Amino acid sequence: MVLEADVTVEGLNTANETGVPIMAHPPDIYSNNTLQQWLETVLASSQKGIKLDFKSIKALGPSLDLLRQFTENGRVRRPVWINADILRGPNMPISIEVNSTRFLALVQEKYPEATLSPGWTTLYVPLTSNRTYTCAMVEEMQALVGALPQRVTFPVRAIMVRAAWPHFSWLLGQSERYSLTLWQAASDPLSVEDLLYIRDNSATHQIYYDLFEPILSQFKQLAGNATRKQIYYTGGSLIPLLQPPKGDGLGVEWLVPGIQGNGRTATVTLPDREGMILLNTGLQEPAAGDPVPIVHFPGGPALTLESCLLQLATRPGRWGIHLHIAEPTALRPSLAMLAHLSTLGHLPRPVWVGATLSHGSFAVPGHVAGSEFLAAVAEVFPHVTVAPGWPEDVLGSGYREQLLTDMLELCQGLWQPVSFQLQARPLGHSMAGAVTRLLAASPRATVTVEHNPAEGNYAAGRAGLLAARAVDRTRVYYRLPQDFREDLMADIGRN
Repeated sequence: MVLEADVTVEGLNTANETGVPIMAHPPDIYSNNTLQQWLETVLASSQKGIKLDFKSIKALGPSLDLLRQFTENGRVRRPVWINADILRGPNMPISIEVNSTRFLALVQEKYPEATLSPGWTTLYVPLTSNRTYTCAMVEEMQALVGALPQRVTFPVRAIMVRAAWPHFSWLLGQSERYSLTLWQAASDPLSVEDLLYIRDNSATHQIYYDLFEPILSQFKQLAGNATRKQIYYTGGSLIPLLQPPKGDGLGVEWLVPGIQGNGRTATVTLPDREGMILLNTGLQEPAAGDPVPIVHFPGGPALTLESCLLQLATRPGRWGIHLHIAEPTALRPSLAMLAHLSTLGHLPRPVWVGATLSHGSFAVPGHVAGSEFLAAVAEVFPHVTVAPGWPEDVLGSGYREQLLTDMLELCQGLWQPVSFQLQARPLGHSMAGAVTRLLAASPRATVTVEHNPAEGNYAAGRAGLLAARAVDRTRVYYRLPQDFREDLMADIGRN
C-alpha cells in the first residue's frame, strides 16, 4: 500500500510565493498542511510507502531536501515514489508537463534512492473519439529514463492501456527495473476485461493498480478465478503463460502436431502436454481462386492453416503458436490469415513467425529474403515474435562472426521480440560468445536451439546445447524431441 499526496509551492506563481512545499492539488496554491507536517504525521502513524506527485518543478527541490533530512535522521524506512508527468501524452491540446530534464536531474542529485514515477499528461473525454499512447510517446520516455539506475514505474491511464499494449509490452521488456501503475480518473468508464487483459500479459510484479471502487474489487475477484478464459497478446512474451518470471527456458516444450482423417473431417492431434505448437506452412494452389496457406504434418496430409488454427483455438491449457514458413511463397498469405483470425478473436495466444532467411553472408537461393520477411511482418501482421534462422548450407564452420553480424544488422531496430533460431550441432563448434552476442541485441532477444534426429543423435548436438545453457537459462529455449530433452535434463542433473 502507498499513501499518495500532491505537492506544490505555497502561493505558486503569485507575489505571495514562499517556496514552502504544501499539500495541494492545482488549481489550489494554499493549504493549512505543509509537506513537512504531512511527513511528520505519516511517518509517525503508518508503515505505508509514500508517493509524492509534483505538478510544478518549483516544489521538487525543496521537497527532496525535506525527504533527505528525514531519511538521514533514520525516519524514512519505506519505499518512496517521486511522480510527475514529464511528457505530453494522448489528446492533450496544450503543453503543461513538468520539465523532464530538471525533474530527472533533481532526483539524481538530491534523492536517488527513490523509485521514479514519470508519466504523460493525458486527456480523456467519454463518448468522444479518444486517441491512446503512441509508439513515439513510449520510445521518448524510454530514451529519457533508460540509462538511469533507479527502479521506474510508469503511471499510465488505465482506460488507454489495452489499445496501446504493443507499446507498453515493448517498454516493460526494456528493463527488469520497469513496471506500470494503472490509474483511473473518476469519470473514466474502465472495463474489468481490459484490466484482466493487462494482467494476463504481464508478470504480477510489473503492474500496480490505483483504481476506484467498485471496479477494483470486481477486478480482484475475477483475477483470482483460475477457471476464467485468459486472452494473450500475440506479440507478447512466453512469460508468464509458459514460463514463470526468471524461470528456466528448458521448461518450455515444442510440440509437433499430427492429423487424423482426411479432407473436411481431418482433426489436429497433439501430445497431452503444454508448450509451443510448431506448424510448418506451405502454399496450396487450388484449381480456382487464390493460393491457400496450408500446414504440413509429418507422415500425413496437409490441412489449411485456417482450419488448423480454428481447431487449436478451442484447445484448453497453456500453449502458443510457432509458425515456420517452410515455403517463401507462403509468407504473406500466412501472415494475412493470422491477421484475419486475430481480428476475429480466434488467436488469443503468443505467436512466433519464423523462417530460414537469405541475407548478406548467408544469402542462399530458395529461402525467404531477409528484407522481404521483415517487410511482410511489418506490413501484414506485426504483432508477433520474429524467429529468424540461418540456412544449413552456410553453417559448415559454425556460426561465424560475419553470419552473426549480418543477422544482427538485419534485425536491428525491430520493436518486436526476436528469437534467433540456432542449430545445436554447428553451434557446438562456433566462435565463443555467439549466444551472448545474439542475446545482447535487445533486452527482449532470446535464442532457440534446435536439434533433431536428422542431424544425428543427442551426442552430436550436446556441445552446442550445453554451450547455450551455460550462457543464460531464462532466455534460451530448446526445440528438441522428447528423448533429446530428457537426455539434456539428465546431463544438466549430472553437472
